[in-house]
Amino acid sequence: MRKIFLGIIFSILSISVFANNLDDLKALTTTPEKLSGVFSQSKYLAQLETSINSSGSFNYIRDKKIVWHTLTPINSTLELTPKTMLSYQDGVQVNKLDSDTNPVVAVFSDIFFGVMTAQWQILEAYFSVSAEVSDGQWKATLVPVDESIGGFINKVTLEGDKYLQQITLYEAEGNITHIKFDKLQKK
Repeated sequence: MRKIFLGIIFSILSISVFANNLDDLKALTTTPEKLSGVFSQSKYLAQLETSINSSGSFNYIRDKKIVWHTLTPINSTLELTPKTMLSYQDGVQVNKLDSDTNPVVAVFSDIFFGVMTAQWQILEAYFSVSAEVSDGQWKATLVPVDESIGGFINKVTLEGDKYLQQITLYEAEGNITHIKFDKLQKK
């Protein structure tokens, strides 16, 4: 009986600590109206046991548009709005997806905007979020609660200070994508 009681107390305390960390995280992070910077990305392909590196720049206007411009190894751009996803290679549009005809675009847009702008309320709709906050640094671990997302993603970790600095995406197939941001400029 004593063990059960202690287990209940520990569970309540754990929930309380988790809630405080997520509240601390929400208070620490900021989402400027506009932000730009550069990124370096490494994608580990589990079946090939190799990694592909890329780099480029990005900018966003909160809740309106994210432009993700890969410069190496190929010149390509992904332009994302809450309703559309456009892709370009060497400045020529090669694809356009619209949320009216493809509902996956709306979910992808929600998640991408949520991650890039650390909008925790959006991410909590798709993921269980746990957070660690210490000395102005934070790390959040997102585990999908939606089965359709869980089919692609096992886990996402986000790390940063005032702004998001790193993303690591653990795919269901074993692939791992790590993105590191630098030269962040609030506009």
